[in-house]
Amino acid sequence: MASPLRLGILTSMNHRRPTTFDRFHYGVCYYPEHWDDATRREDAARMAAAGVTVVRLGEFSWDLFEPEEGKFDFSFYDRVLPELHRHGISVIMGTPTAAAPRWLTVKHPGIHRVDAKGVAQVHGSRQHLCTGNAVFRDYSKRITAAMATHFKAAPNVIGWQTDNEFNCHFTECHCASCQTGFATWTKARYGTIAALNTAWGNAFWAQTLNDFSQVTTPRDQLPTWQNPSARLDYLRFVADRVADFQHDQVKLLRAADPRWFIMHNGTFWGIDYHGRFTTDLDVLGVDLYPGFAAPADKARWHAWACDRTRAYGGNFVVPEQQAGPGGQGNYLHSTLEPGEMRQQVYTSIGRGCDQLLHFRWRSCRFGAEEYWCGILDHDNVPRRRYAELSRIGNELKRVGPAVLGTYVHIDCAVASVPLEVNAADGVISHGLPGPERMGETVHQALLEGKYAVGCVHPADDLAGLKLYVIPHWAAFDPAWIPGLTRWVEAGGTLVLGARCGQRRLDNNHVTDQTFPGVFRPLAGLTVEEYQRLNTGPIP
Repeated sequence: MASPLRLGILTSMNHRRPTTFDRFHYGVCYYPEHWDDATRREDAARMAAAGVTVVRLGEFSWDLFEPEEGKFDFSFYDRVLPELHRHGISVIMGTPTAAAPRWLTVKHPGIHRVDAKGVAQVHGSRQHLCTGNAVFRDYSKRITAAMATHFKAAPNVIGWQTDNEFNCHFTECHCASCQTGFATWTKARYGTIAALNTAWGNAFWAQTLNDFSQVTTPRDQLPTWQNPSARLDYLRFVADRVADFQHDQVKLLRAADPRWFIMHNGTFWGIDYHGRFTTDLDVLGVDLYPGFAAPADKARWHAWACDRTRAYGGNFVVPEQQAGPGGQGNYLHSTLEPGEMRQQVYTSIGRGCDQLLHFRWRSCRFGAEEYWCGILDHDNVPRRRYAELSRIGNELKRVGPAVLGTYVHIDCAVASVPLEVNAADGVISHGLPGPERMGETVHQALLEGKYAVGCVHPADDLAGLKLYVIPHWAAFDPAWIPGLTRWVEAGGTLVLGARCGQRRLDNNHVTDQTFPGVFRPLAGLTVEEYQRLNTGPIP
């Protein structure tokens, strides 16, 4: 079995950054706590026979690890891990903070998230607790520390996943903790209330504040449109709270065993993946479910998800790749066709994946995801998906080593959209497609044109690109202009969307420069009038 290997903390964006894994791990997400001994008996042997080298465990097992406050019990996993180790299977542990135990929410009901209309979330699902709440953060650190201390003795634990899919279901929170937290955050950012009033343009609609104690989280349509500057800062605050919550866990894990690599499985709205959320990690992960796209759009969806993730910090891992149809509530994906699982694996690898796990080993018979189908069906009988897993696993024993250490070559790129640019546009979009949607559209056109296309942030190295498209970034940072200018002067072709450069990224104010603002020297033109082409009445 390969020894644990740290990748080295990400220090900056670099879309060409390879990982330094010493082995291409291929595996499944495994939930042994859902099954009895008889059902689990053959699991490790079946996995090993199929070429599985790694499993992810524990990200939803807090109630098992700490059934009562302060009483930790890891005995169940102490039986599972050695059996996996005996069959040569490594383990990625997950911190279980996306679903806290009931005793915690009974004791501390104030840690629930609150939506924009003041409604508190309730226990019974997941991601219902506020990641900025100090009480919840303390409990999060305690369970993370206990797990790290215990599992550092397990020889096959090679890495960790922080939480699970931050912001998959909820982005905003307006609880009491967030109200005081946002006020504190704004004071640290601006120093004086006068500076905040200027930055937010509070002279409009009598919004002037007298003290930071008067700062509240902005909420849309209560009763009308939000202040675009306050909204942008609020989403920065939300992203910082998630990054802080993750950092607590990362710090504890690194202290317990510096050999472990640490990743997270994204990517979702309201997180600054171009910032310290990602640089805190060794490698970023993306969960890939092309079944959410229309059948004709699966390939486009898949390529966009991979390329956008690679722009955040280079090659990545896939903690969850679709293995079968998935569904809950009112939807169910189409079943993957024979060979489609294999095709999707190699698409992920070809676009920068250096480690891949399927969701999941066995389809669960209960819970909200009982129709998220895995490698094995509900009856525990291996069929064609298991056969396909085995084929891929054995192929990757040969192919995997050749992939490691490489990066994805691209000739043209779409600008990968930071949280701030998306947030600035979203609050005042005029009902037009935002930067993310337009970027995806341009990417699709280049992909279908058979161009070697990817995504690159404007602050990243553009060397080697022949074409770079920035689609309708209304808010733009002037600090990115010199690098773009040097690249254009060296022969690169820059394509700008019509709305580029209209607003300042620091405060979301409209620029005092003639449009296209900071892009005027590069574009060689000015815009004196503009409009949206409306084909019907304004809603």
